[in-house]
Amino acid sequence: MGDYHVTLFVSPWNKTACDEAKKYLENKGINYELKSTRDHGARGELINKTGGLDTPTLDVNGHIVVGFLPNKWDHLLSKEPLELT
Repeated sequence: MGDYHVTLFVSPWNKTACDEAKKYLENKGINYELKSTRDHGARGELINKTGGLDTPTLDVNGHIVVGFLPNKWDHLLSKEPLELT
């Protein structure tokens, strides 16, 4: 199995759900890059990827799930990572 590139976008205005999302990834032992909407660049990247600023948002190898939806996250993280050619 190859490596996932996982990015978690969080915001200060949705702290409870964002903290749950971080805990979920940490409990599964998944390494991830954390990006906060407090950062102008991360905010722009999130808007570009999703059209909005909803958080938490999970990006796994370019596959996006907006909101803390553990069933969808489990499904996405259980797949073999896509090989980029």
